[in-house]
Amino acid sequence: MNKRKLHVGIDIGSTTTKIVVMDPAKDQILYSNYRRHGARQVESVERCLKELEEGFREDELFVALTGSGSKHMAEAMGVSYVQEVVANSIAIRKLYRRVSAAIELGGQDAKVLFFKKDPATGKLNVA
Repeated sequence: MNKRKLHVGIDIGSTTTKIVVMDPAKDQILYSNYRRHGARQVESVERCLKELEEGFREDELFVALTGSGSKHMAEAMGVSYVQEVVANSIAIRKLYRRVSAAIELGGQDAKVLFFKKDPATGKLNVA
């Protein structure tokens, strides 16, 4: 049996932990969850990892962490870290090809991203 190669993103914010499992071959979300962590970020990530182990033990998982509480955890786990503004801009550019601005409201902060289309390539870039 061929193992599926799945992408896992875990966002550890100031108040919540979010997880998503995607099959990139099908561009399909297989699992997602959102929960408050009550300032227990490490415990919430441990729960996410247990869910992954139970639900996707036959698959090959590529994990990346993002969010305000994740850089040191990613280093300790030996997994990828993606800065959250970068992660948001990648997703927004993929899903919304004609966007000019996006606002993200978090538990303790807010971010505004501005986008501009490159006239030569048509590619959407963060301005």
